[in-house]
Amino acid sequence: MTNDDASSAPASATPARRSRPHGKEPVGRDRILEAAAVLFVEQGYAATTTRQISAAVNIKQPSLYYHFPNKAAMLNELLIDTAKPSIAKARELLADEDRDPLARLLELIRFDVHLLASGPSNIGALYLLPETNEPMFGTFQALRQELVSTYGALLRRTIAAGRADVDDPAATAALLFSLVEGVILRRADDRNLDAARVADGIETATLRILGATL
Repeated sequence: MTNDDASSAPASATPARRSRPHGKEPVGRDRILEAAAVLFVEQGYAATTTRQISAAVNIKQPSLYYHFPNKAAMLNELLIDTAKPSIAKARELLADEDRDPLARLLELIRFDVHLLASGPSNIGALYLLPETNEPMFGTFQALRQELVSTYGALLRRTIAAGRADVDDPAATAALLFSLVEGVILRRADDRNLDAARVADGIETATLRILGATL
């Protein structure tokens, strides 16, 4: 099995470190992850090799393996790290019972839109990779499902407060989540996407779908 064949092996979010190659200090994990993210987004996960990632940060493969056993471990860490800000925001808004639930739902939507529309690369595109459905990425999938559930919980509270008129809360929450994740595809077509303008548009669409007003 070649080094790149090892990329299909299961990986944890924080893989065990290997012995440090002799001769020079290894490049930091963050630099490797940044390079991997760009390559995964621009040319696809399957087409990217650990050799290419090593070359992008000007190190040899043994130095790369000091930090990550394979490219699946890199993808796993990227997915979890990019999901964490949304999860933290979702938990904060869900717990803030003193505020209008509609306002909290809209704030979460705007936060997620800005997260997906900003940054140096369209890293949200990694969420759409078919590989993310494999068991090794279970932690990311659990975080994503928690975010979807928070959309649903905030929507149900919005309805209970008489702030929205919706017949099928679960289907509507899924629709809103799809609108937000649609930013990933829009950004693929427009690298200079205006995050604020897109957030305004999705907020307006959300209010229409819910039959709500601010």
